[in-house]
Amino acid sequence: MRWIVGAVIWLVSFASVAYAQPVSYQLKLEVPAGQKPQIRITGATQVTGVKLELQRDDGKHFTLEQRSLARNQAVTLAVGDGTAGKASYKGTISAQQPAWSDAIQFATVVRPALKVGYDAEHLDLDKHVLQFTMSRPAGAATLTVIGEDGGTLGEGTATYERQAAGTWLSISWKQPANARVLMLKLHAESSDAGITDVELVPWSVTIDHEDVTFATDSAVIADSEQAKLAASIAKIEEIVKRSDKFVKMRLYVAGHTDTVGPSAKNRTLSLDRARAIAQYFKKHGIALPIAYAGFGEDVLKVPTKDNVDEAANRRADYVLGPVGAPPPFKAAYSKAHATWADLK
Repeated sequence: MRWIVGAVIWLVSFASVAYAQPVSYQLKLEVPAGQKPQIRITGATQVTGVKLELQRDDGKHFTLEQRSLARNQAVTLAVGDGTAGKASYKGTISAQQPAWSDAIQFATVVRPALKVGYDAEHLDLDKHVLQFTMSRPAGAATLTVIGEDGGTLGEGTATYERQAAGTWLSISWKQPANARVLMLKLHAESSDAGITDVELVPWSVTIDHEDVTFATDSAVIADSEQAKLAASIAKIEEIVKRSDKFVKMRLYVAGHTDTVGPSAKNRTLSLDRARAIAQYFKKHGIALPIAYAGFGEDVLKVPTKDNVDEAANRRADYVLGPVGAPPPFKAAYSKAHATWADLK
């Protein structure tokens, strides 16, 4: 941000002795949120008792003081309290020795914080494209894509044409085939010099596994099914060992049924079975936080008519996702409106 230089003014002291202005000043009038406008005062000669008395247009008063300045010495003082928006100030700048004062008036802008909007529906990991919004006119962006091992998978850059706040903007990247994205680090700049950095964690892993077979209307895990769960635990632990230093994880267990029986009953049955599997995982060594939900017959793997016995639909999904992010389930899952419960 450039400095705006104050005018040079010659004054006459009360003793009728002509003095050059004992200080010069420069103003930094536009700053981003979190900063304050500034005035940089430089001594043209040895000067003591430098003071600024300012009144803002909302009636607030501010006093800035510097005890002394040597010749060519400079000091930078913050103006105001950092309140976002435009403001105007008027008052005086003065010195005790040599005795001098002058009126000063200026306007400042503290720009509001630049915010980035994003949702999972606007991220295409297969095509390597992220869409996001800025809260101010768009300028440019850079993207760093981090893999499961914490290394950089790819990078992307984009420039924009001052698109209005709220416009969906695209940025793409290239990465090796079959590599899994752990995190996206986005650096965004608005056209009016706003800057922000955000980290997006789209990472999730669906655990490939053999489904547990339950008896009809039962949520009890039979002894014969425990080997399937042991194999799933080994896969989960392998992924955790590889990635937990880069992301804190939560395990999600989503239960499903086929279309045989009443829909409400199937919801309850799928929830009970998901809870049973979650409890088994916790009891047998999974130390991650675990959430579970029952989707009943609302998210079919194989579409069927009502009351169709389809084994592929009697299943549970095991998915690892980042703590603090929404459950990593989209499409039909979001329409099913199931409630996730944390395993105690």
